[in-house]
Amino acid sequence: MGTTTAIGSDGSVTMPTGYKAQLNTWSATISRTTSVVTGFGDSGASRVASAVVDITGSAGGVPEYNAATTSAVGIDGSAAGGNIVLGWNDVGGTADCSIAFDAVFGSVAFASTQDGDATVTFNFEVASTAAPVFTWYEV
Repeated sequence: MGTTTAIGSDGSVTMPTGYKAQLNTWSATISRTTSVVTGFGDSGASRVASAVVDITGSAGGVPEYNAATTSAVGIDGSAAGGNIVLGWNDVGGTADCSIAFDAVFGSVAFASTQDGDATVTFNFEVASTAAPVFTWYEV
C-alpha cells in the first residue's frame, strides 16, 4: 500500500461565526506537560506525561468585508469562543484528517502594505476540558 502525503494547499480551517476572512494558513502546537520522576540511585531519567492536552496556534489569511456583523473579526468583548476545525488532505471538499476543539481567541493581528497586501491572523488556545477530536483518514 502506498503512502499519500498531505500538502499545504489541501488544508482547511473552519472558524466560529463572526470570524470573517479568506483563510489560507494555520498552525497549531499540541503539547502536554511532562515531569521527571527519576529516583535516587537511578542511572537514567524517567518521565511521565500529564493527561492534560494543550493546543495553541493561529490561523490567518485575507480579511473580508461584511456589513451584516458588528464583530467582523470575532472579537466583541465577550469571553465566548467557539469550535475550530483544522484540516488537511482535503479530498472532495471534506477534510479527511482534522483536529476539532473548542477554542478562545486571545488576539487578532492586522497588516496592510503599500503594494496591496492585507492580512489578518487569529491566535487561539484550547478552551475546553474535553479532549480534542482527531479524525484520521486511512486508505
